[in-house]
Amino acid sequence: MYKRQILYVLYIVAMMSLAGCQYRFGYGDLTERYSTINVPYAEGDPEGELTAEVIKKISASGAFKYVPCGGDLTLSIQILEFRDENIGFRYDRNKHGHLKTPVIPTETRLSAIVEVELISNATNQVIRGPTQIRASVDFDHDYYTTRHGINIFSLGQLSDIDAGQEAAMQPLNRRLAEKITEYIINSW
Repeated sequence: MYKRQILYVLYIVAMMSLAGCQYRFGYGDLTERYSTINVPYAEGDPEGELTAEVIKKISASGAFKYVPCGGDLTLSIQILEFRDENIGFRYDRNKHGHLKTPVIPTETRLSAIVEVELISNATNQVIRGPTQIRASVDFDHDYYTTRHGINIFSLGQLSDIDAGQEAAMQPLNRRLAEKITEYIINSW
């Protein structure tokens, strides 16, 4: 019992000393010097979906206040590479049940690489970056389209690659936005 009281007192003293020197958990020195950020459209993001997701993640983090223009910082994003590659395959069968020679893709990986720079608007100098950030997402699809749009035996698998790729863009943008936000807030 006596040990528990000593540990409790030490814990209180440690917390008070951290609060006394204004120590803050979670954020680096950028949040102490800057409070607002603006995010122009990412280069190569024609619909603005990645840009919107980045703005949403930065605003939700509470580290910076998003402003449409004239912020303390500008986050510059350029999409360098976007690609899809087939990573899962199956063989098709003919009407007699024999395997056909060509393989059919059934799983695809979407991946993107973006370059990020954080610029001080007061000095017009790059504070962080340029840094490349990568993200990917995998999705299943059926090679042949079905009459109803969803393969009933696939447990939610989308019926064709175009629908699957369109649906996978949102999680890919979300992962990129999370990584970008993490980079600008927590890198030293």
